[in-house]
Amino acid sequence: MPKNARNWTRWTAILLALAMLAAACGDDQQDDQPVVIGLEQELTNFNNLTAGDNLLAGRQVIRAVWPTCTRTLPNSTFEPYFCESLPTVVNEDPLVVEYKLRADANWSDGTPVSSDDMVFYFENCNEPTDDCAATAGFDSAELEVVDAKTVRLSWPEGQPFVEYIALFSGPFPPAHLGLDWTEGFQEDPVLAAGPYQVDEYNPGSDLTLVPNPTWFGDGPHIDEVTFRFISDVGNLPLALENGEVDVIYPQPQVDLVEQIAALDGVASTITFGPTWEHITFNTATVPVEARRAIALALDRELIVTALMRPFSQSAQPLGNRVYMNGQAQYLDNTPAEFQVRDVDAARAALEQGGWTPSDDGVYTKDGRRLSLRIRTTGGNPRREQFQELVQSQLGEAGIEVTIDNLPGGEIFGPVFGSENDPPGPPGDFDLVIFAWVGGPLPASSTLQVFGTGSDSNPGAYVDDQVNDLLTEATFTLDLDRQAEVLNQADALMWQSLPNVPVYQLPFFLAWNDSLTNLEDNPTLESFTWNLEEWAFS
Repeated sequence: MPKNARNWTRWTAILLALAMLAAACGDDQQDDQPVVIGLEQELTNFNNLTAGDNLLAGRQVIRAVWPTCTRTLPNSTFEPYFCESLPTVVNEDPLVVEYKLRADANWSDGTPVSSDDMVFYFENCNEPTDDCAATAGFDSAELEVVDAKTVRLSWPEGQPFVEYIALFSGPFPPAHLGLDWTEGFQEDPVLAAGPYQVDEYNPGSDLTLVPNPTWFGDGPHIDEVTFRFISDVGNLPLALENGEVDVIYPQPQVDLVEQIAALDGVASTITFGPTWEHITFNTATVPVEARRAIALALDRELIVTALMRPFSQSAQPLGNRVYMNGQAQYLDNTPAEFQVRDVDAARAALEQGGWTPSDDGVYTKDGRRLSLRIRTTGGNPRREQFQELVQSQLGEAGIEVTIDNLPGGEIFGPVFGSENDPPGPPGDFDLVIFAWVGGPLPASSTLQVFGTGSDSNPGAYVDDQVNDLLTEATFTLDLDRQAEVLNQADALMWQSLPNVPVYQLPFFLAWNDSLTNLEDNPTLESFTWNLEEWAFS
């Protein structure tokens, strides 16, 4: 080889090496910059699928660590994730559906993510007595293992589970370790299969994720993600301003949103998602003519203006109990009579039902004074203001309302009749304000909330026609027909009034604006749904 050629080869090699080193240094500068996420709540178990640990904070962490068959996108559609395709219908009646995992999906110890993991999931979620956050669909199915990566679920003839696409989509734990479903993963997820794995967990303080080398997908682009647990929401703006955290996802309060909007170098979004606030009636203590009067006397437009429009001028009163504004199937089913507040019509409804005004203006009937207790999660300023507006508005229609709260989640014991402290009978309320969470597949959850005799129906609402429609919807594979049936049921509920839907709750995401690819996902996937795509610009 000529001398000049050898020199050229040597210098080419040096230049290539320097170029590779420079590229690596550039990646390191990006990847080595950590991201700190401030969470208001701490997870209580890495297995987020247990009934007592099904916290959103747990989902926000573990969805980046453990597998799910599909994932829900921000527009409420589904895409395959650890499954190679969306679940496949093999037979329609009886319904048989196949779930096939990707061939390249592995746990961080090299063991394939397999049918065994789906069997472990199924066996702990297919009985009502299982310690599982969601048994619907599994509890009526039979499971068949097809091969090491494939299972099939089948349902009885004439009883298909139409929401089959969402099964195996809670982040599920590894089966091959032989650990207990409930207690085996309380302090440590042990293994990862997603884009990240847990590097360090300091209970009460923080949890750090680092990239999982066995992840089959692109990314992640951040080499260290730390979740810092900050229960005092008031500290979040200062932490964001000082660079102590890079991302926050607090429940929005007007002053908090305004403080963060004034910060330099911070981006934020407000999204109205599937979580919706309502006033639910105890149908045993609030007769239908009183429920009708309440719906007429409420000024939902004013409530939305006071509580939601400070976050976004696009906020609107919610007109549906099944689909949320923003979903393709949403119809505003609110009858014209309830669109605009009408106090005279509210009084007329009571008088037609046999109620008469007393000397102080409060209606009475058969010796009973129309005095109702309204309850909610005490200590939540927004809900307490909501109560005060309701109290004032109904008072003008001759309905006396007294506020009777318990701190935070303690209210749900009396409302739902659980064994919370203090204990109370089911339905220990007249009116109650809280939130339900909707989703892209609402049939079974709507039946659970409004179905006759359901444990999730605290107002003991019964409407046979509504119940029949909701039951039909859970067996209807044609999703267009299902939406038609569910909207028919909602329209009927505006007549019998189990509750009054009022507004969708806003979700507030704020972040260091040098981070890219953040997008809120108001479904249960939440804002970490695409954590592996985050990067620094």
